[in-house]
Amino acid sequence: MSRLTEFREYALAHKMELEAILSEVYAELMRDRTGFAMFDGGAHKGYHTLRMLDLPGCQRVFAVEADPVMAQRLKDILEREAPGDDRVTLVQKALQRDPSIRSIPWRSSSSHQGRSSIVSENTGRPTIWHGNQEMEYREITRVDAATIDDILSDNTLPVGFIKLDLEGADLHALFGARDTLAYHRPVVAFENSVHAPEVHGFTLPEVAGYFHGLGYVGMDVVGDVMGVDNWFGFFEAWAVPRELVAAVSGMINSALARRGFK
Repeated sequence: MSRLTEFREYALAHKMELEAILSEVYAELMRDRTGFAMFDGGAHKGYHTLRMLDLPGCQRVFAVEADPVMAQRLKDILEREAPGDDRVTLVQKALQRDPSIRSIPWRSSSSHQGRSSIVSENTGRPTIWHGNQEMEYREITRVDAATIDDILSDNTLPVGFIKLDLEGADLHALFGARDTLAYHRPVVAFENSVHAPEVHGFTLPEVAGYFHGLGYVGMDVVGDVMGVDNWFGFFEAWAVPRELVAAVSGMINSALARRGFK
């Protein structure tokens, strides 16, 4: 059994451990830095937003949550858990790739809040959860939309890390982060859905070429390099600046070793 397969079984049985690993990696990545910003895309209940705020050198967290119901819940959580902390910028917008699009169709789940998402133009599979009979939805509406570059356009702080959990729109959103990736060189953790290319109309060669052109390397959740032929081994992945691959691999391996994975 490969380490990735073994970890997949572990992660499915211990779902919050994956989030803990992400937080351990970005805490180590930012440990000796000061005066930086973090980006939490698909902030949901603020698990990562709050942990990013706890990083000693953090001066700004961009917490992005498009779903209207969840955004209000996140606001309430932040008011309770981080009252008066003006380092948080709460952005209620859907992340996507086209800077000319200012609003976008949205499907909000009433049964599984974390599975609310953009509705794409692909009527055959408009979301990654299309056809799933377990979930219930509200009527499709429209929400404000922006690119990552748009949201960070006035930010003057170094962006150290981007976490995305966008229900299949993660790579779609990263196409709208070209300037941010090129200039700030953040490490990215993103949800890696096998259905994303079909839903959002891109190909894996496009993704691989995009990352290569920016000097980024796609890595699976256990830190192994991904290519077009092995991209979808797991539902979480990393995009890492080439100059940080060795360091980040070490951080991932340390987090896994603490859980018994060698």
